[in-house]
Amino acid sequence: MNKRFLTIAMAAALVAPLAASAGEVKVYGNVHVSLDSVNNGAATNATKKLDMNSNTSAIGVKGKEDLGGGMTALFKVEWQVDPTERCTSTDAAVDDSIAGGGNNDGVVDVNELGSTGCNAVTDRDQWVGIKKAGMGTIKFGTMSSNWKQTGSKVDPMYRTRLEGRATSMQQSAFHGGAGTTRGRMTNAMQFSSAPIAGMQMVFNKTISGDGNEETVGAGVRYKTKAIFAYFDWIDNPFMASATKVGARYKMGDTTVGLQYEMTADALGEDLTFISVKQKLGGGWVAFNFSTASAKSATVGDDGSGYALMYNHKLSKRTNSYFGYGKEDMADDGTDNERVTAGIRHKF
Repeated sequence: MNKRFLTIAMAAALVAPLAASAGEVKVYGNVHVSLDSVNNGAATNATKKLDMNSNTSAIGVKGKEDLGGGMTALFKVEWQVDPTERCTSTDAAVDDSIAGGGNNDGVVDVNELGSTGCNAVTDRDQWVGIKKAGMGTIKFGTMSSNWKQTGSKVDPMYRTRLEGRATSMQQSAFHGGAGTTRGRMTNAMQFSSAPIAGMQMVFNKTISGDGNEETVGAGVRYKTKAIFAYFDWIDNPFMASATKVGARYKMGDTTVGLQYEMTADALGEDLTFISVKQKLGGGWVAFNFSTASAKSATVGDDGSGYALMYNHKLSKRTNSYFGYGKEDMADDGTDNERVTAGIRHKF
């Protein structure tokens, strides 16, 4: 077992009962593994492979403490783990000597891990905050940006190999990754207002010490039992600002989602994403469709993609699924195909 993961798991198990005496603390997580076939469909050098992957398997600790006067302290510390990979002595030797990545001193330093996929444990959301009843919540640390928060709300295949941000159906530059300019925003301050008549506002800004080169974002959400609608704006110092609008509507056993990302100035194309999810027996079936519209003939990509998935609920905490997707977001006549089958258990 990866020693770093073992240390984290032991620390979480030991800290939780001790911290519980001072407030409400919970250890949680999920293990999510899939078998995936990918065909890049290129005209030349086409590749097709079958692989086993972890899909945001994670373990975390979160909690809160009543401070009185309507105030609550909150925290969350989460790590992503990979049950399909581990660091071996061979990986370590390669990492230590890799050009530009290791110093070849015979010792694998922490900053050398990951060069060959050896880093099986990754930091995820980790923040501390204060919530004031009737006003809102302010958090400091690493967390999902306002842009990333809403993309998952309209994607029933989120955190699988057919999710929109992994298949060019949603802009991965804003929905994925980690850093001051990415979906999991580091060195961030975020304020979420208390909902009023279903309306809520979110504002976040990075504070990374880079002066004026900080990312700023803001969003508005409207939520009822049947409707979730949103508007998001983000300004990245390294590219033009972008906006998006979206909504999710539930009609009995059917849920329809729509998202339009106006990102042509920032990333070269605008994206339209549509999803339909239908409850079926002990699970659901979902269909995603997306189109890309290039900014110009020389900037960005035109294309389209779709995905179909069936998800079966085995228990309250365990589900399995099977899905197929195809895309051509470069509009060059080559289709990328993906087939995935997975199982996920939450605890």
